[in-house]
Formats: sequence, structure tokens, C-alpha cells
Amino acid sequence: MGTLPLLSLLVVLPALGAAALLQVRQPERLRRVALGVAALTLAVTGGVLLLFQPSAVGPQLEESWFRVPGLGMVYRLGVDGMSVLALPLIALLTLGLVAAGPRHDLDRATLGVLLLTESMTLGFFCAEDLALMLVFFVGILVPVGQLIWRSAKAPSEARTLRTFRAYMVAGTLPLLLVTLGVGVAGWSAGAQAPFGLRELAERGLPESWRLPLFALLMLAVCVRMAVVPFHSWLPVLVARGPFGASVLLVNAHAGLYLLVRVVIPLLPEEWSRAGSALGALGLCCALYGSVLAMAQTDLRRVVGFLLVSQSGLLLTGLALGNTQGIAGALLQSVAAGIALTGLLLVVRAIEARTGTADMARLGGLVRRAPRLAAFFFLMGFASIGFPGTLSFVGEDLLLHGILGAHPLVALPLLLTTAINGVTLLRSFHRTFLGTPAHGHAPVVETVEDMLPRERWAVFALFFLMVVGGLMPGPLLRLRESHVEALVGHVAEAPQGGPAARPD
Repeated sequence: MGTLPLLSLLVVLPALGAAALLQVRQPERLRRVALGVAALTLAVTGGVLLLFQPSAVGPQLEESWFRVPGLGMVYRLGVDGMSVLALPLIALLTLGLVAAGPRHDLDRATLGVLLLTESMTLGFFCAEDLALMLVFFVGILVPVGQLIWRSAKAPSEARTLRTFRAYMVAGTLPLLLVTLGVGVAGWSAGAQAPFGLRELAERGLPESWRLPLFALLMLAVCVRMAVVPFHSWLPVLVARGPFGASVLLVNAHAGLYLLVRVVIPLLPEEWSRAGSALGALGLCCALYGSVLAMAQTDLRRVVGFLLVSQSGLLLTGLALGNTQGIAGALLQSVAAGIALTGLLLVVRAIEARTGTADMARLGGLVRRAPRLAAFFFLMGFASIGFPGTLSFVGEDLLLHGILGAHPLVALPLLLTTAINGVTLLRSFHRTFLGTPAHGHAPVVETVEDMLPRERWAVFALFFLMVVGGLMPGPLLRLRESHVEALVGHVAEAPQGGPAARPD
């Protein structure tokens, strides 16, 4: 099994599945084919996870197939402590979306885009070459954008397309400029692999280029992570974007991976100097997102702004630069991806049955759909750090990391968590326990409870949250060496580590 090109198979398999959907005519068979491809992809990620050695430092299971003539880009894949958990998470979320998503939302085009987005996302997390990362980074965005463009007939969908396009261009152009700059520096130095991440860390970047490159990379990261003030695309996409692909796009945490894989290893001194400002920005983003989530009446936008709030917490954890903060941020990225995807599945199930996600038009659903109410409650509180869940462990590590660095700064984190809890309690009460809106009571009385496939998919996500919360040790050990390496980069930066040497 170790000789198999598992990482290339991960990239190719969902793309082949998307192509196979073009040959399928029956609607019911479309879902079965997509479900089979998603399940097989998850099985391959399980093989990668079994072969991964947590104690080893650096990329593992490396594959190098070809070099692009004239550019120096190498198709080289590998897996490290960050991506080893991201791969099964992406595959699991895709499988859950295909299995439990409303049937009328998952037509041929949406299923194909979902599999293509999965393929590009897995490739992005496995890429060991900066230019290849850029290719996959763009490839993640194109299918979703094409699907929005094809369906943009209503004014709201057209606005979604314009917002999504503007922000994604704003997030991609800086990364393109950084890649070109790195390539020019590598070609001038006669490097054999000008874009190779390992070679870049050993070779270093020119002293005069570091600050501009850092600024461009942080712009790309902040847009992709939906950090305030670059956040407005995320709630719009969650509320109006195509189901499935948009959920996978916002939960993949590609911006976080750019930080831990590119920014911190290559520019540790600049990252260390900006740590306090970035930590403050992250806390402001977390608090701002939680306040905006409380002000929403649409359940989809509530989840969208909760995702913005979570992005701020992740940025804060990394900016702390200590072991607990970084480990907490990386663990919380997994927890938020699982919990908020489960919550979005429940919200979409509500919308599919009632025709709306507006809480002002809902109420009293618990009488007709008690399982729907139960799973909304469970997934909602699993997402904000309820004891016994994986997000509780992630937020606890974040809190201890903040207390160890800046004790007073922990207050915004606690306030953010409290506001998010109030928001979800209020949303649950208005949607399930309140009185049905005037004229909407007949619709509520005909609501069907969750189907078996929906229950099993959401229950599986909740089960993972509980198991991860009760036994977080194996997850932390998988990334232990990677976290220590990141902490080492930041700690050594002021003394002039390898990446801080002028070219």
C-alpha cells in the first residue's frame, strides 16, 4: 500500500467522478455515483492517515511526477501534520453533503462542482510547490464561480456572483504576485526548484522583498479566511451560494493552511513582529462576527457570521505564537468544520421543508420535527465549545494560550463565546419553540421530520465531535511535531533563523 500514489489518487478520483456524472442520466443514480466516489475518496484518506508517522518531521508520502518546462513548477505532493487531518475532514464533509443534502439542491451540476471542489481542495493541501498551490487555489474557486454564474438569474444570485468574484480576485492576485516574485528570485539564483516550499525555506527570501511579500500574503490570507473587513463574501455565499460546494469552500480553511505552510515558515520574523496586531485583529473579527450573527434573522446568515467569528479565533490562536495557541487554532479548525457543516445541513433541511430560513416566519417546529430540533440544538452547541465536544478542547487550548501571552485579552474570547451561545439559543427558541408566524402555521403543521439519511449523516458528525472531545490526544499527537516546528520558527525569528537570512 505504501507504494501506491495515494495522494495523486486523492486528487484524481473526485475529478474522475465529476466527469463520470456527465454520462449518468437517471437523477437517483447521480447521487449514488457521487456518494460512491465520495466514500471511496474518504477511504483513501483513511489509508493516508494510517501510513502517516506523527513523530517524523517534514512532508511524508511524497510524490513527484513531472516538471513544467520553462517555469520550474514541479508537480510534487506530500502530506504533513497540518494536511494529514485536513484531507479526511474534507472527504468526510463532502460525503456528508452528498448523503444528507436536499435532493432538489443536488442536481448534476451541483454534484459535479462539489466533487471538483473536493479534488482541487485536496490537491491544495497536498501541494509541495508554491506555484502548484496557486493552481489548486484558483481551481478551488472556479467551479463554484461557474455554478453561480450559470444560475445567476435572480437579482440576489447576481449580487452573490459579483461579491464572490470581487473578493476572490482580491484574494488570488496577491498570491499570484507573491508566486511570480518568488519565481523571479529563484530563477535569478539559478535554483532548480524555484517554487519548492522546502527549497524556499532553505534558500530564504531576499531581505528587501520580505515585507512586501508578507503584506501580499497576509492580504490573500485575510480575504480567504474572511477576516474583517474582508468578510462580507462569506455570509453572502453561505446564504445565497450553491449548496454543498459553497459549504465545502468556506470550511476548507485554505487561508489558515497558507499561514502555517507558507507565511510562518518562510517569513517568521515578519510574522513575529506583526503577531500582536494580528492577534488584536483576530479578536476584533471574532467579536464583530458574533455581534453580527446575533443581529440576523436568516438562519443561513447566522451560520455565515458564526464562521466569520471562528476565523477570527483561528487567526488569534496562530498569532499568539505559543504551543497552546497554535495547537488550539489547528484543532478548532477541524471542530468548526465538522460542527458548522452539521448545523448547515440542519438549516438546509429546515429550508427544504418550509421554503424559508427566516426565523421571523418560523416557529413551533419542535412539535412536528423533534429530531430536527434535537440535532439543531446539539450541532449548535457543539460548535461553540460545549463541554465534552472537540470544540471545547480547541477553545480551551486557545484560552490557555491567550492567558499565557496576554491575560486581559482573554476577555474578548470569553465574550465572543457567550454571545455566540446566546445567538444559538435565541435561534433555537425562535425556530422550534416559538409561535408560528401569522399565515405560516399551515406550513409548519405539514413539516416532515428528518429522513434516515439526514439523521445518520448529522449524527455521524456529532459523534465525531463527541469522540474527539473525549479523546483529543490522538488528534493533538498527529500535529505535535508540526506545532513544535511552527513555534520554533517564531521563537527563532528575531535571532535570524534559516528563513531570515538574506539571499
